[in-house]
Amino acid sequence: MAESAISPQSSQRSALERGADKVWRFFTSVRNAVYEIAFLTLLVLIGTLRGSSAPQWMADHLPFTQGLVDRWYAWDVFRSWIFAGTLAIIAIAIIICTLNRIPQIWATFAHPKVITSMGFINAADTAATYTLAVPPETATEQVTDALRSKRYRVLTERNGDATHIYADKNRFGSFGTFPFHIGLILILVGGIVASTYGFRDQEFVVAQGATRNVGHSTGLSVELISVTDTWSAVGIPVDYEAVVQIYENGKPVKDGSVRVNHPMTYGAATFYMTSFGFTADFTIRDAAGNIVFSGPTELGLYTSVSNPNAPAGFIDIPLDGVRMSVITPDTVDLDVPEVGDLNLEPGQVWVGFSGDTEGVVVEHGQPMKLGDYTITFDREGKYALLQVGYNPGIPIFIIAALFMVGGLMVTFYFPLRRIRAILTPTEEGSTLAIAPLAKRDYSGKRDFFGVLAKLNEIWDEKPEVRAPKNAGDYEYLYMNRTSGQESQ
Repeated sequence: MAESAISPQSSQRSALERGADKVWRFFTSVRNAVYEIAFLTLLVLIGTLRGSSAPQWMADHLPFTQGLVDRWYAWDVFRSWIFAGTLAIIAIAIIICTLNRIPQIWATFAHPKVITSMGFINAADTAATYTLAVPPETATEQVTDALRSKRYRVLTERNGDATHIYADKNRFGSFGTFPFHIGLILILVGGIVASTYGFRDQEFVVAQGATRNVGHSTGLSVELISVTDTWSAVGIPVDYEAVVQIYENGKPVKDGSVRVNHPMTYGAATFYMTSFGFTADFTIRDAAGNIVFSGPTELGLYTSVSNPNAPAGFIDIPLDGVRMSVITPDTVDLDVPEVGDLNLEPGQVWVGFSGDTEGVVVEHGQPMKLGDYTITFDREGKYALLQVGYNPGIPIFIIAALFMVGGLMVTFYFPLRRIRAILTPTEEGSTLAIAPLAKRDYSGKRDFFGVLAKLNEIWDEKPEVRAPKNAGDYEYLYMNRTSGQESQ
């Protein structure tokens, strides 16, 4: 019979309504939320370990996992669609759960239920009962005045002979969860933006006097003005500093220095100092005398195959599709076996076409022929090795933090306080049974005893109080002090 009563009503719902209901239940499910957060945690763990030696350690101990580890290192988790999609699903779930709570919170805020029962008051762990010699009408006015003096909103309603009283304050504080949830959503949105449009360039090399584009459609470029390095007495670099100029769409926007542990930030971009090295400036002309290359070549990012102590670099001539190798003198003074056979002196470099073992030794300021090209070693210089982190989600994260902190402050500093009471007429006057909605809210109990202290002044008597043992301090504090001494 139950099925026959329900089935016709269910069959009248359209497929769209049933589908929308399933989607709504999916996003409001606590179990699904746990799964989503657990999956996001797993993705964060995978992405974090990708930047460590942990995957390779696993492959070293379990060789059959080497293929998996290689794919692990190749997969940029935080820029993947699955990471962004997971963040989006959690953000939608928070939005839907928030919307799901609005009717209940609004009902508590605008239209609270006034009528309660003696069962609720008797079951409360903190409550008080007054036996009064004044009629219910007078007692209602006095209770209302006492509650309003404590900044409570007071609503009353008759139910038979009894008068029910509902009082609350800081009711706007119940909306503090919404800014907090907005902050959570913005953090997830910021994560999606960062994973989609953010990047980190680990080897951003800029030669002294040169300007290099950051790329990635940022419109930013970096000019290296100078590199300053300080060395210890034993030849160890103590400190190094790069003085840079930042351009946006060709216009200078910021200048300053970048040092280790002292990055420079402009907008969503952060520039970190990693290391520095030396450069060699070349001018290369083709057979017709046209300059096909003019500028610095960074040395030390590579080393010679035959001599690991010899800094090396490359010269690219894109129009001709040519790459040249450059090798500089050995940096080790000792005549060790790995010195190689170039025997370069200070002020000399070896230049050859990549892949060839034949080349020429070019001396400072002396043009040399290599195939159809004439190469001139102009000068020595320095370069800075930077890291560039670009996170367009940072402004969103800042706004999210403001929402979350603001929401938490409203929630914790302006908590919703509620008190319920029932006034019942008696032959001698009336009886007031009153209790707070503060089962595990000790500051709420303290506020409640403040109300009792105010009532004690009005009626010059103390009630029968039921309170947990840990509320004794509150009871003593508020039941034995005058209103002028109380903390508001």
